[in-house]
Amino acid sequence: MFDYAKNLRLNADVIEIEKDNKGRIGIAIGGGAPICPCLYIVQIFENTPAKKNGLIGLGDEIVSINGGSVRGFEKSEVASLIKETQGPIKISLNRLQFDSESASLTIDILLKKFKHRFVASIDDDTADALGLSRAILCNDVLAKLKEQLEANQKFYRNLIKKSEEMAKYYHIISDTQNCIGSVFSELSIKEVTGEEVNLKKDFTGLSDIHKHLSTGHHLFSNKLESLVKALKCHAEAAIPDVHQTLTKYLDAKYEYLAYCLRVKELEDEEAEYGMIQEHLPRMQTGNYEYRAMLRHREQSRENFLEKRKTVAVKIELLDERHVRELALQLKNLINEMRDMHVKSRDEILKIL
Repeated sequence: MFDYAKNLRLNADVIEIEKDNKGRIGIAIGGGAPICPCLYIVQIFENTPAKKNGLIGLGDEIVSINGGSVRGFEKSEVASLIKETQGPIKISLNRLQFDSESASLTIDILLKKFKHRFVASIDDDTADALGLSRAILCNDVLAKLKEQLEANQKFYRNLIKKSEEMAKYYHIISDTQNCIGSVFSELSIKEVTGEEVNLKKDFTGLSDIHKHLSTGHHLFSNKLESLVKALKCHAEAAIPDVHQTLTKYLDAKYEYLAYCLRVKELEDEEAEYGMIQEHLPRMQTGNYEYRAMLRHREQSRENFLEKRKTVAVKIELLDERHVRELALQLKNLINEMRDMHVKSRDEILKIL
């Protein structure tokens, strides 16, 4: 097990915070007399002076208020002291610092991440039978988009396959028509005598028509190949990129939930010992593990929210591209096919 007390550092610092109109700075305090020798930050509320200041971190120890030591104080006494003090508050802190990578990758956290990942992958009936709660995992709209992404990628792969087959067949048709045109051209030159002028013109006309059809089908097959390139860019680059970002988001989510669960376990443990009027050894030595877990939870929450924002933007752009560009490309392709057949019909009608 990772020993937090031996692997963290405390850096002294002094900060100044303006209070709001209610005389609060927006923090919740834990620890303190009579159990814990340290008073530390357990929560920083949103849209408060402490949050806007950005200099206080969860788990940081409060040493003094406006130069007066608070060691041996209860947390309620410190809260009252902050509220009653006029003007800005000067707080002396022992900042909690540690190597995040070595401290966070504990077996306990990894197992909790695995648990959340496993629970998210099973169906509701199985979860109910095992007594596992899936509410926080199943109500995530972004997580559900992973299956939709996989379905979209399968759709694009099928569309690419069909488009490649069409391009191949139109190339074959173009080459065949060109060969037929060449045959009619040779017939008009080698097999038809000068006296058979009308027949010569007919063979020449058939040759021109087939070569025109060959050119039209060749141009259309090139359009199909351009469509295939665009589809491949979407299916082999854009979708996998979003899929990878979504995977990172889910990993960050499970990590955040793992820390939430660990913090809850530590708080429940404290409550259980309090009910039997016993003191936890870690509480009597500064409660460093709990404070470190609070910091890890906050860091993982920030990482989770950042990943969520990133994946939401990418999914929105991907959906827009899927709806707008795919429809436009297919519409243009249909128009090209229509124009090709109309021109071919007009050329054929010229000699009939």
